[in-house]
Amino acid sequence: MNDRIYTRLATIADAAELARLNFLFNRFDDIPEVIATRMSDPRRMETPIVAEIDGCVVGFCAVHIVPSIFYPTPRAEVTEMYVEESFRRRGVGRALMAHAEQFALENGAADLLVLTDFYNHEAQGLYRAMGFKNNDIVMIKIFNTKHERD
Repeated sequence: MNDRIYTRLATIADAAELARLNFLFNRFDDIPEVIATRMSDPRRMETPIVAEIDGCVVGFCAVHIVPSIFYPTPRAEVTEMYVEESFRRRGVGRALMAHAEQFALENGAADLLVLTDFYNHEAQGLYRAMGFKNNDIVMIKIFNTKHERD
């Protein structure tokens, strides 16, 4: 396939598509207005990026720029990344990650961290192919199982 992939920063107008994709990815059934409200919050820490093919949003990622007290430059983290199943293996994930890297660099980040499920070998393969390597062990303590993330 020779699909043209276009990535860009998401806008409030993307809230419905982000809600739809977030349900497929995280199983959170937030209505678009909730996503739009979160995107409008001036305290929002993540910047969503969307990928489009033929004008349809088919994937997203979110980047968090983390300033540091103890280091002179911030760190960037990809907190979410999802590509609709029927559009996988077409370069969408690679395009989203490339945009996330560029966004991180433009915002002065010294590095880019990405977390993925231990058993998500497909995503790990993509990240390794893009130059990522294993670095730290991430540990988590769940406070509220109602909002538990798998």
